[in-house]
Amino acid sequence: MAFECGKLSEEECHQQLADHYGFEADELVMAISKGRAAAIYDESLVASLWDFKKAMAGKVVFILPSNISSPDYMILRQLWGEEFWSLFDHCFPSCVVGTREPSMRFYPRMLSGSGAVPRDTIFVDDQPDHVLAASALGIKGILFTDGENLLQSLMNMTGDPVERGQAFLHANAGQHHSITDRGEEVEENYSRLLILDITHDCSLVSLTRPPKFWNFFEGPAKFTTETFPDEFDTTALALVSMPYEPSVVHSMMDEMLNNVDEDGLIQFYLDDSRPRVDAVICLNILTLFCTYNRGYQLSKTMSWINDILLNRAYMNGTRYYPTPEWFLYYMDRLLSRSNDQILRDRFECLLRTRIIERIGAGGDALCLAMRLCVCNSLGIANRPDFDTLTALQCKDGDWEPSFMYLFPGSGRRLGSRGVTTALAVKALQSAVTQGILM
Repeated sequence: MAFECGKLSEEECHQQLADHYGFEADELVMAISKGRAAAIYDESLVASLWDFKKAMAGKVVFILPSNISSPDYMILRQLWGEEFWSLFDHCFPSCVVGTREPSMRFYPRMLSGSGAVPRDTIFVDDQPDHVLAASALGIKGILFTDGENLLQSLMNMTGDPVERGQAFLHANAGQHHSITDRGEEVEENYSRLLILDITHDCSLVSLTRPPKFWNFFEGPAKFTTETFPDEFDTTALALVSMPYEPSVVHSMMDEMLNNVDEDGLIQFYLDDSRPRVDAVICLNILTLFCTYNRGYQLSKTMSWINDILLNRAYMNGTRYYPTPEWFLYYMDRLLSRSNDQILRDRFECLLRTRIIERIGAGGDALCLAMRLCVCNSLGIANRPDFDTLTALQCKDGDWEPSFMYLFPGSGRRLGSRGVTTALAVKALQSAVTQGILM
């Protein structure tokens, strides 16, 4: 340690090591010399860091701290060349600083010597104790695991997640396809309508309006029966998110009311042989009816929704929607799209309690985004999910395609990178705009 702090000569260090371990000093010198000559760095990682630095266009400064002796440092300066060393704007070897990491004296000297400010500094190291010591000064810490994760973390910590997410959505406009958990692409309308409902930007999606009711699939059905009926889930989403003549909407709602079962719950397939009811889909349909001031016509469905929210019956998901966040998100969407104060008085307080229970509960990016959207809508600060969601952003500005929809018959799950990204952007942007982060 004294050798790396510049307080012991190389000869003294070699002799002390030889005496301690029973080596001949000459043998030790030879072994160290071979080790120095074989020292290499990760050229791929350095190239990626160069790309990152150039992309930031002068907005970042690279600082290299290292526990290293003066002879080792001088040899590596010669061995690794300009491509490596010119990446760094400042170098702080321990032999020059006079103390080693993670000493409490090391990092203040690094900051003062480089002019860096802790809150604007990111520290990367593969040693947890080094990261902890630097972070204790207010520096943002990254524990290094591999180059891919490092680049993603750096981009997430230095870029604007909303701008990057929006850039991804526009760069892939019209190409936001869904994919199963087995890598199979599915051409369907629901996810595209959901992107439209979230963003209100019709340029992002390609949709073909049917003569009347919508079908989940755009083309041939997959992973279900060969003939797949039109249904009210996709239809309700379309009628709320796309411009329709009110008379057309009301006529379709009249037909929907013919699908109320003996319990007063609305079934969503236009097929008597498929008597399916789903709580999340009920919320979607209720949103349509309440948007057009006809929620009273589905009073028993509304009462059932109340019981589900009251008793947390949504916790294990539904037949088609696997997470509790789907129910809570669509519950909030119902209240947000309706002008019915009585409806808000009935549900808002309970929804507030239920969403607070879910803060920090984990889950994929879609779950996090849905929770954050509900919290934003209700004016609830949710920093934990905000930070976790931000950290999950990919290098291209998108978020992974969280699996949002189940095909019960085939056991497949369907996800959409576009949906997850659109909702994540909305959640993060709204939280910042409203200023409700703590």
